[in-house]
Amino acid sequence: PGPTPAPRARRRRKVLLAEDNPVNVEVASAMLEGLGLEVSRARNGEEALQAVQAAEFDLILMDCQMPVMDGFAATTEIRRREQQRGRGRSMPIVAITANALQGDRESCLAAGMDDYLSKPFTQQALGQTISRWISLPRKPAAPEAPEPRPAAPVASANGQINRQALENIRALSATKGDALLERVLHAYLDDTPKHLHTLRQAIGTRNISQMRKAAHSLKSSSANVGADALAQRCKELEQLGRNDTTAGAAVLLADMERSFQAVRQALGAILEKET
Repeated sequence: PGPTPAPRARRRRKVLLAEDNPVNVEVASAMLEGLGLEVSRARNGEEALQAVQAAEFDLILMDCQMPVMDGFAATTEIRRREQQRGRGRSMPIVAITANALQGDRESCLAAGMDDYLSKPFTQQALGQTISRWISLPRKPAAPEAPEPRPAAPVASANGQINRQALENIRALSATKGDALLERVLHAYLDDTPKHLHTLRQAIGTRNISQMRKAAHSLKSSSANVGADALAQRCKELEQLGRNDTTAGAAVLLADMERSFQAVRQALGAILEKET
């Protein structure tokens, strides 16, 4: 059976976005607002639980991997509380997973999530998934298909920035695209050194689980800003974590740190042009 529509009286549909990566938060919030939705944010599962207790939402977008309390645990707890109040599953929860592997899908459904979306996703895919659960005020405009062209490195040849990724971010907001892009790039430049620091510590102490999570988070934010080479190294490091080893991790990390210096220069040059 399909979800029952919320009463007509409420003006805007309200979505809770539970995601800890600041770059992904900016991008996903802009996508949701572009769909005509009101967005509240939570940085981890615990904050998501508090938000759900304090306010009414039409839908939750729940990242699976978050610190403090992950999306699976938060969803399980939301479902337990619904049951306690004698309600059936009333809140649609859409999981945001990094890779729609078979296992991820099963874990999402087992935790009580209704649907899932794998990263990186487009505004259109987000809109299609959400509209299975609530009616959207407006459909996302299908973007003009960009002319296929090689990714032009920006500012310096070793900058390794895929311009198309930046244009995609700018296009999310018809009126405030430049300001959005600026916020996303600043968030990325502030956040990445923390991830690199965490990775250095995790590799030093052979904390494989922490290494895998940090590589995973940096992978998605790097892909969002078009730092494709860096995202690829993160993916390789995450794979080492999945294979339960740190062999070769230090070499990869050194490569990532060099790559980030180049990315930082290129994005700095873009920000200077923008402002």
